[in-house]
Amino acid sequence: GTLVMDSTKRIMDLINITSELVDILVEENEALKEFRLHEISDLIKDKVTVSRAYEAHVHELISNPAILTEVDIDLHEKLRGLGDKANQFMGENARLLKAAINGNKQVMKLVSDAVKKAKAGAGTYSPLGESTTGKTQSAPKRIAVSVDQSL
Repeated sequence: GTLVMDSTKRIMDLINITSELVDILVEENEALKEFRLHEISDLIKDKVTVSRAYEAHVHELISNPAILTEVDIDLHEKLRGLGDKANQFMGENARLLKAAINGNKQVMKLVSDAVKKAKAGAGTYSPLGESTTGKTQSAPKRIAVSVDQSL
């Protein structure tokens, strides 16, 4: 019925957003490894934007766990696989960013400027997973872990 269609659409949306996030992370990680500084700024802005959408969708899923029981098992598995991939690339991304920032003042300024441009209000998360309130774990990573547990 309508509930199944609605749940399927929500899971498909989350799959698409997670897939987009993975693509951005892969691209940014490569740019960081090769010090292609001109690409990093835009990728960080995209990542912050997509991370927010990801976070909102995952929060909705955690608030309404029944959504997962309404969808096809294949979609469920696909989402779980993408969530694992996103976690893996987020971990690598945080390590690469920290290394790049520690080794290069230009990168630090670039990251800082990109995050400022992408931010909309307090309590958002930086690409390193540090919130403006001083927490040290990124929202997408924390939420992705709770999605894994609820899957």
